[in-house]
Amino acid sequence: MTDSLRATLVPVRDTMQVEDVANLADIIWREHYVPIIGEEQVNYMLKNLQSTEKMIEDIASGKTEYFSIEAHNEEIGYVAIEWQNQMMFISKLYLLNSSRGNGFASQIIKELKIRALQQKKSFIQLTVNKYNSSAITFYEKMGFVKIDSIISSIGDGFVMDDYVYEYDLSSEQ
Repeated sequence: MTDSLRATLVPVRDTMQVEDVANLADIIWREHYVPIIGEEQVNYMLKNLQSTEKMIEDIASGKTEYFSIEAHNEEIGYVAIEWQNQMMFISKLYLLNSSRGNGFASQIIKELKIRALQQKKSFIQLTVNKYNSSAITFYEKMGFVKIDSIISSIGDGFVMDDYVYEYDLSSEQ
């Protein structure tokens, strides 16, 4: 694999970086999620869960670490993780449509596995929308196993209708 096809995680630490990630979120969510959950819910989630202000709040609280995903000197997506007891929770992993299918997400998952092992975590967990078939196929290919089905209220009558997936890190040790 050449360096030009290598994805890297760049920690998001300042307001300018957060604004860049929020702009990416706006693009990615509109191109990928409108057909799945509709424009009204996408707008709500961008405003309340993926905004610059919300990301700054998450980072400042120490709850969430954000990373820009970069390849060929461009931002192509972002990831956010939370450290919880015995696991790493991937709260966000999104790539631009133009960057999907190039192996970048696989590289990021491999890197996150390494980081979780370094933190002596036993599992990686994430949620994925039940109707996001491409993401479900990807996570299953990466060895994640569906462990639950949940519906979570996010306000204003909207819900996240997700599967919970888990990866057991004991196979990596």
